[in-house]
Amino acid sequence: MRFPLTIERFQKEPEFEKISDKKFLQLFINAVNTAYEIGKQAAHSVFCLTAAMIKAWQKREYRREMRGETDKMFLDVFTKCSNGAYQQGVKDSGRVFDISTDAIKIYPCFAAHSPKAERMEQKEQYFEETGSLQSQIILDGNGYLIDGFTSYLLAKEHGIQVVPVRYSKRQIVRASHKPGGKLYSWELPWILIDKVHTRDRVLVRTERGVQAVTVAAVEEYAGNEPEPLRMVIRVKQTSRV
Repeated sequence: MRFPLTIERFQKEPEFEKISDKKFLQLFINAVNTAYEIGKQAAHSVFCLTAAMIKAWQKREYRREMRGETDKMFLDVFTKCSNGAYQQGVKDSGRVFDISTDAIKIYPCFAAHSPKAERMEQKEQYFEETGSLQSQIILDGNGYLIDGFTSYLLAKEHGIQVVPVRYSKRQIVRASHKPGGKLYSWELPWILIDKVHTRDRVLVRTERGVQAVTVAAVEEYAGNEPEPLRMVIRVKQTSRV
């Protein structure tokens, strides 16, 4: 769509070509144009108008529940049009420092393992109530997602075209329980990134509880680890052998 919208341009859309009530159409168009201007001024896309938000507003302002088929059709069309207008406003602002959702690269380990249903439901509920993504999306230096997979999935599902991201990195340690023993992998919490080295002793979580292991190698996360990784708790000894 081209903005600002007019009745003549809007009536070419399939959803509205048979509506003759110009007063209704003008109010609708004004609302969609407002969404476009808000997106243009905000210049970022961490917002999405949801049906739940519209229902809550309708109930609060007019003490009326939206339940019927007509209401549902209106909600579907209005959310689609207004969110499309908002996203277009974001793109037209010329000040966007976010990146395209489609440009985010996904490691195979994320693509192969969907988040737990309960977790997605909680993130979806937050999104429906606030119109915002609850978790920040974090990418590594090569543009691969290393955190915020649920937010990425919700953005794709709801047609959010650009998202703000933070760049960081993930590190893992290869460590053994005894000298020459089998190597296992643990992830470093952000507070220990670049602070753990080969031969350090670190405390880690295992199936048998917290144990101390010797670090054989520190590596950048490469996306080929089974998720989720257990975490290093802290460095037990910083002196080297």
